Order: sequence, then C-alpha cells, then structure tokens
Amino acid sequence: MPLAILDRFDTERFLSDFWGREPCLIRAWLQPRALELDDMLALAADMELPSRLITGSAELADWRVVHGVESVDELPEQEKDWTVLVQEMDKARGEVASILDAFDFLPHWVLDDVMISEAAPGGSVGPHKDAYDVFLVQVRGHRRWELARRGDFTIDPRFELALIADWSAEVRIETGPGDVLYLPPGVGHHGVAIDRCQTWSVGLRTPSGPELLFQLAEGLLTDASAGSRLKVRDIDPQFPDRIGPELVCQARRMLEASMSLDDRELGKLLAAFLTRWRLWPGDETVSLAAVTRQLRAGHRLPLAATARLALLNGDELYVNGERIDCPPALALALSKQRRLGADWLAQEGALEQLLELGAIERPQGPELVR
Repeated sequence: MPLAILDRFDTERFLSDFWGREPCLIRAWLQPRALELDDMLALAADMELPSRLITGSAELADWRVVHGVESVDELPEQEKDWTVLVQEMDKARGEVASILDAFDFLPHWVLDDVMISEAAPGGSVGPHKDAYDVFLVQVRGHRRWELARRGDFTIDPRFELALIADWSAEVRIETGPGDVLYLPPGVGHHGVAIDRCQTWSVGLRTPSGPELLFQLAEGLLTDASAGSRLKVRDIDPQFPDRIGPELVCQARRMLEASMSLDDRELGKLLAAFLTRWRLWPGDETVSLAAVTRQLRAGHRLPLAATARLALLNGDELYVNGERIDCPPALALALSKQRRLGADWLAQEGALEQLLELGAIERPQGPELVR
C-alpha cells in the first residue's frame, strides 16, 4: 500500500487525490499546543466527557479498557504501555476547537469531534480500522504508525476493543510534532508511542443507511398522511398466526410508498438530520439583548463550536437541525465565516432561533447572560 508524504498541505490536491481514497502524511502542517493530562481529565470529569484508559501491547495481547477515568491517580504506576483517550475535547476547550478551522474546506456537518490521546512509551489502542475519515495530528512526542489496507480484516473476539486479528503491517512511518496523518475509511492502523506523546484525532463522520432510515421513519411518524397500516385480510383459520406472501408484498408496497419522497422533501430531511446528528448540547443562556448590543457595537460574534451548519440547494441555511429563515446572502456568509455581523440585526427572529439552538458563542461579561 503506497503512502504519499507531502511537505505542505494543498486543499485542491488533497480533495482530488486523497480525500476518501488514499492515506497521506502531511509533514509539519498543524502545530496546536498540547494540553496537560490532569487538565484533560478534570474537564472530562466536570463535563462528563467520554474517557478511557487502555493498557496492553500487541506483543503480549493483554489489552484492557477502563471507562470513565477522571484523575491521574487512576493511571498505572509504570510509565509505559498505557493510553488515555478523552473524546469531545473541542466542546470543552476553545483552543482545541480552533483546530477545526484548518478543515474549513470540508462540510461543517461531517466534523464530529476532536479526541485527544495521551500515551506513555509503548502506549497504543491496538490495530484497528475506522468506518470514517480521520486526521491524526501529532501534537507532542513521537508515534510509530503501521498501516494496512487488506480487505479481509477480521476482529479479534477476545477483547472489548474491536482489534484486528493477525495484524500485518504494509507501511511503517514515524510522526513528530506538527505531522498529520490522514486515513480514509477502512485503512487498518496501529499507532505506538515512541516517547510520551499526545495525538489529536479529528474524526469526520457521516450516518449509515440504517441511521438515515431511522431518521426517515421518525419524520414520517409526524406526517398525518402517512398513517396507513398493514391490512390483515387473507387469514387461514387453521393457522391464523401465519404471515403469508400477500402480507409481505403489502408491507413492501407500504415501505416503498414511505420512501417516495421527492428530492426537495428528502433534501430538507437530510439537511435537518445532518446538522442535528450527534449534536453536542449548546449554551442557551445568552440573551438576545446581549447579542444585539454586541452587534450594534460593531463586534462580530462567532458561532458556538458545537454549531453544525448545512446549506440546502446552496443557500437555504440549516443550523442544529432547524431551518433558519434569513436572506441567502447571509446564509452563505455565515457558512463561510461562522460569524455574525451587524447585518444580522435586521433578522431578530433568526437571531432568537439561533440562540434557542445554542448556536451562538456566549459573549464575555456577566451582564451578557439572562
């Protein structure tokens, strides 16, 4: 399996040659400042962020997982072969969320979260593959990566982690501070800390077919015109419990009718779902008066880091699952800049809706909350 190594990041080349297709390594691209582990765990405890401690090694095949780590006192005494993972760190720290600005060439609604991994020498989460795109940003220390792209990966049933059995590397590479490894879905990877290191994992996630079907079903349940039910007509009194071919055919026809949304209706459902899916709760304590004061003073207010945006048909704005009624020019500008300016003062209804959705970052100052 080839691995392209790039000396700089070029958006057009990345999208045409690598995105969703091939892995690549971009040297010295992103250099955020590392967080201290005790701060990370304190945030995980305070904000109930998912956290895990993973110990073990591929050589000994002794992987163990502990969920809900909240203090460095819970870490192993030996300074080797352990990794701490804290998810959703972009929701807890603004400096972590700011790394997502580097990915503004991708849809807002695919940016899932930034997970931070702190590892002692030898620390790893084992060989595995992901069903989504991921950027692995080496922030501190060094990590050795092994990659493989076989189509016959099998999962080792012995462990809680979905680890690849009989791992065999096709490519080996080492990353240092600033290096970013991009992996499209399905590429097996095994990262091992060479020294004490910190890696930020920028996960990009889209829904599966069953998840889309579930969302469609939820939408149809609110449609009064979609209330027809299976009609039980062909009954064998000797075997009344039997489900015959006529009932199966009727069920198929009902499902096909439920799926017969036109592109317009399906697009509306998709825009709402993609901006609501896996949404982190936002801050709803900002007052409209506080926001309008800031806008009148000439300040540009950023959207909350948790806000998810989509543009349906190029100019209809959806935020956090709801359509925002605003002029197309404002929708396009907000999607590009993720900031509100004075031109939003004439859109009081839209501002109220954005506040109710927790989509506007709270301005600083005690007088700015309700």
